[in-house]
Amino acid sequence: MNRFWLKVPAILYAVLIFGLSSFSKTPSVKIPIWNFDKLVHMLEYTVFGILLMLAFRSNQIGKPMRRANFQSSILGVLYGLSDEIHQYFVPGRTSSLADLGADALGILLGVWIFNRLGVFQKFREA
Repeated sequence: MNRFWLKVPAILYAVLIFGLSSFSKTPSVKIPIWNFDKLVHMLEYTVFGILLMLAFRSNQIGKPMRRANFQSSILGVLYGLSDEIHQYFVPGRTSSLADLGADALGILLGVWIFNRLGVFQKFREA
């Protein structure tokens, strides 16, 4: 499989995150879970972390896989930072360090899931 096509899902997901962050007001759904917003951020970026790993994964073991872990983690956290900066300038939206922390935890969780679960083994070896 052409390696470019493994990058497309992460790119499209990043565009989706940016698009959703551009709305002035998010749909207000009253969910009686404390910090539900942070949980949503973390789950959103967990998926992004998995897709970044798919994009940066290597067909070799050892150091190149560590490189994919590093690249996915850094790019994901930087994208989360840029998303929070973007939201600062969108009327009706706010940005916070707590949201950035939830984004970063989500990225790291996604990288961990990609590395630990055998579901993605075929992509690691492809």
